Amino acid sequence: MNMLNTIYETGYDLHVANYVAYLHTDKKLYEDEAHKVQAKKADVEKAFKLGRLIVMAADKTYLPVALMAAGVVVTDGTTPTTCTMAADEA
Repeated sequence: MNMLNTIYETGYDLHVANYVAYLHTDKKLYEDEAHKVQAKKADVEKAFKLGRLIVMAADKTYLPVALMAAGVVVTDGTTPTTCTMAADEA
């Protein structure tokens, strides 16, 4: 019998309700409200795939609607925005 691919939470994720990324005016995602540390691609992708990613901007809070190679897409109902993240370190 075939099943959908399963994504498991780890012990690290067990009691985490959501992961918050902060959207700056440069359309980049950051780990902190001060926009000093850009969010890593792997962290954003994992949070999205777990269904726990929230993106906070200065005046809005978003649930991302798509994950693409370029980033995650958020929308306010009229305008989609692609939010980018830092490349993972090798």
